[in-house]
Amino acid sequence: MTADRFARHHRVPGWNQNSLLRATVAIIGVGALGNVVAQILAQAGVGRLILCDPDIVEASNLSRTPLFRREQIGAAKVDAAAATLAAMAPGIELSPRQAALVSGVGLAELRDADMVIGCLDSRAARVRLAGRCGLVRAPWIDAGTSPWGGEVRPYLDADGPCYSCSLTAAERSIGDAPHSCANMAPAPAAGAHVAASSLVASWTATLALRVLMSLPVAARTIRIDGERGQAGLIEESRDPDCPFHDPIDPIPAHRRLPLSHRATVAELVRALEPESRILLWQPAMREARCLGCGHCDNSWARVERRPCPRCGEPLWPRTATSLRGAPPALRLCDVGVAPREILAVETPSGISAIELAHR
Repeated sequence: MTADRFARHHRVPGWNQNSLLRATVAIIGVGALGNVVAQILAQAGVGRLILCDPDIVEASNLSRTPLFRREQIGAAKVDAAAATLAAMAPGIELSPRQAALVSGVGLAELRDADMVIGCLDSRAARVRLAGRCGLVRAPWIDAGTSPWGGEVRPYLDADGPCYSCSLTAAERSIGDAPHSCANMAPAPAAGAHVAASSLVASWTATLALRVLMSLPVAARTIRIDGERGQAGLIEESRDPDCPFHDPIDPIPAHRRLPLSHRATVAELVRALEPESRILLWQPAMREARCLGCGHCDNSWARVERRPCPRCGEPLWPRTATSLRGAPPALRLCDVGVAPREILAVETPSGISAIELAHR
């Protein structure tokens, strides 16, 4: 059955089906771009896909996403995509993660994946992915659309240019959804139609498949212009001042803990040296306070906007960048720690890293 399924692929010069079957690819964002990329990789025979996206399926997604169905409106995008892929490509291993990148895919997972593909719709999200891939020297491809085209940017050499190298310091610092007293919302992303999304996704998947099969790839940006019916290559250069080229040292065996992101704070504390301070990659919410009626929710959680249960006004979070003072029974995943995360730990003798297990 498997041989029949991939019979035409075996006729392609350089095609290596076994390499694809052994491969793991993390797809960050499963909207219009991520849908088509995931579909192509699954049909090509990639063995394992990690799908990461925090959003749910909306009616407006259906015009550009082949993996979503009308009856899936309201479901998590990653679960809807995984359900369709499982029926389309029997035997594929799927790991859906309904979370933003930092909470969805740990650094050790990015490090060990054969390829990471960013199908994101904002600069800040791309900068975040570039930073995390840079920490573990993970090869990745960034894809983005414009109304009639888009760009595909392969970052396959950790010592070469990265997405952040093309930005100024101010551009690197812009957040997606600022939590400020102005309560500003992020600007909507530019739209792209189904043909543009599919075209850019096909280019992206083609490069990824070649990398997975150890075939040569021109590591230059591909700019696709649907209005003029042409595509071109653009050279990028590394910025010597880019801060995203300082990777984490390899984690020694004794710092790879038999604890997962579902462990409690108490379990993690017991596994570490006395007086250890566990640092987080993103702030956790220590409490949320209503500035209208004064209601305070002091349960630790991920930072998110939510209304006051008493008066409906927004609750404003007070955050922490470490787990000091967190309840012992609090699970790491409840404050956004991802599966197989690498965390920094501060002790009286300095800062070191620990790696969490998958389960």
